[in-house]
Amino acid sequence: MNNQPGSDNSFVLAFDFGGTKVALATADVKRKILYRSELPTSQFVDGPSVLRAAIAEGQQLVERTRQDTGLELAGVGVATMGITLPDRVEMAPNVPGWESLRIPAEMAGAFADKPVGIENDVKVAALAEVERGALQGVDFGMYVNFGTGIAMAYTLGQQVLRGHNGAAGEIAYCLRSKTESLGYADGAAPFEEFAGGKSIGQRASAHFGQTMSTRDLFELAATDEQAKKFVDETLQEIAFHITNAIVNWNPERVAFGGGMMAAKDVILPYLTRYVNKFVPFPPVMASAHFDRDAGLHGAVELAFRELTQQYVH
Repeated sequence: MNNQPGSDNSFVLAFDFGGTKVALATADVKRKILYRSELPTSQFVDGPSVLRAAIAEGQQLVERTRQDTGLELAGVGVATMGITLPDRVEMAPNVPGWESLRIPAEMAGAFADKPVGIENDVKVAALAEVERGALQGVDFGMYVNFGTGIAMAYTLGQQVLRGHNGAAGEIAYCLRSKTESLGYADGAAPFEEFAGGKSIGQRASAHFGQTMSTRDLFELAATDEQAKKFVDETLQEIAFHITNAIVNWNPERVAFGGGMMAAKDVILPYLTRYVNKFVPFPPVMASAHFDRDAGLHGAVELAFRELTQQYVH
């Protein structure tokens, strides 16, 4: 382990806010999960309600951990959708009202005098891979998340690069062609609306005239030529963008995570062939170590890094 801030009698609290659920956990200095909990976001009416409930659940988790272990809370790590600013959240359309939240102030008020680290969920997942996963010990790396949406993160040694506004790697907004008419200013995300997990399922449902998820599509493609063609066209679009990103960054290793990697036996060989053909120095293409709870494990790492102010990039 590269970083072991915090005394042996301390623990951290981690939040992972997503479009469908909030995962919470406490963890000790060895990164062992002590207690965890989940809240489905669908049971709440809006973003403020989700945040209030999550904070209350987190406080209960802290108290339970204190009573059962005798340890003390040292810090908090928050993995969340979008780009968190002091007075709002940008680029997080999935939960109504999330954009108006003042997450830093709410967390500071709930966990007074404890350091709180807040970062985008994909960048936090990349941090987990840097510390304990597929990008550990890698000089130039990339983490690509294939989930409901698509995003990536650049890593440099032990650091995850944010970009000037914290939006580095937000490839959901990449143009698919030079004739693209709608973009971020219009509330559109061209690449994600074609190749994100949710969008693939929607396009497949319309194309085949029946309700299908992305998982359903990949399963059908194993035996149906039309479905296979649909998948190939989608993967070619994904490979086009990922390959260009790899050419630009020249990473040693690329780690792929997210829900769509349930079909990694199809996705990873396709992308690898494409990259080997077009990239001057092809990187190692690997599955992410944290195939589940990547954001939660990353939030644990973020909390410990916040204790020594090491999450600077």
